[in-house]
Amino acid sequence: MFKYLADYGSAPLYIKDGKGCYLYDSFGRKYIDFVAGWCVGNVGWKRKEIIEAIKKEATEGVYIPAFLRSKKWEELANLLCKIAPGKMHRAFRCTSGSEAVDYAIRCARAATKKITIVSIDDVYHGYTYGAASVGDAYKRITGPVVPGFVKLPIPNQNNYQQVIKRFEDLVKKGDVAAFLSEPVWSNAGVFIPPKEFYPAIQKICRKYDVLLIMDEVATGFGRCGKLFASELWNLKPDMMCLAKGLTGGYGAAGALLTTEEVFQKARGIPAYSTFGWAYIETAAMLANVKLILKEKLWENSEKIGGYMLEQLKELESHSKVKEARGVGLLLGIELREPVATKILLKCGLRGLIIADTDNGHLFLSPPLILDKQTANKGVAIIKKAFGGL
Repeated sequence: MFKYLADYGSAPLYIKDGKGCYLYDSFGRKYIDFVAGWCVGNVGWKRKEIIEAIKKEATEGVYIPAFLRSKKWEELANLLCKIAPGKMHRAFRCTSGSEAVDYAIRCARAATKKITIVSIDDVYHGYTYGAASVGDAYKRITGPVVPGFVKLPIPNQNNYQQVIKRFEDLVKKGDVAAFLSEPVWSNAGVFIPPKEFYPAIQKICRKYDVLLIMDEVATGFGRCGKLFASELWNLKPDMMCLAKGLTGGYGAAGALLTTEEVFQKARGIPAYSTFGWAYIETAAMLANVKLILKEKLWENSEKIGGYMLEQLKELESHSKVKEARGVGLLLGIELREPVATKILLKCGLRGLIIADTDNGHLFLSPPLILDKQTANKGVAIIKKAFGGL
């Protein structure tokens, strides 16, 4: 046993290897992976196309972030802007989703000369101080949060009109720079907005010159049955935060995409990142994104995710389950009682890895290459785990 640990709170499970939708621990036990590194491994584990791209870059590349532009940087930036919804023309390099959200906050305030950022309460956006302050992690950090943030309640079918009205009332005061949110509220428990919500928010943003920022760190790259979840409501954001599925797990990297208009108005803000898009990681990201596009993994996400949701809905007859919900291969099970830890343990003992959210919901985000047979095996284990509760 190691005396010194690299972090806190990690599960006492040593994952030694992975392949496709499966993980293997240090004892050789095999697990179906229904987490994918929390929306990271969208293309599955150990894809040879990405590994070969990394090996090639490792033998040919050199990394000088401040003085040498990389053709791969330009290729990746152009690819991301091309496939993103809206009119994205610029990509800021960074090392994480948290950093991308921080950039978005700074860009919004610089471009609009306004301070207030409006977001949805209990939604996670990262652990840096800016991202934690705009998201739910502000409840768990030490000291005062960064000022200038207002949070709206998570809208549902009963209250969404009031939430929309509250947003417009805030905007009319004249100090709102941006609305920043996930398209689907993932860590909050996979809450899906009412269909009328985001079109109304976008309309208000356009009417009052407020920026619309979509945090697609978890929901992007095919996770929700579209290439980007913003497309579910035909949103055209002014900025988009990316990470997680962008890298496939082969590096620590993120990106903030902006329109040319936002970039020009915010020009000059400090946005330097020493390790943002290190060349090896850039090669991996290019290979990863090209795989997602080539295999159209959002289509499988929509198909298999819809099938899984039908099966998981059967759990709603269980006394401990309030609701099973999801879109694509982003799925959540809301519980009536705090039994998530027991479910996770029982699933793990049967060879399935799932996760839970901070508010005690079960969370599923399998690799997007998941097939129906493996999906059936995993769902069957979840159903068995509820037995005896």
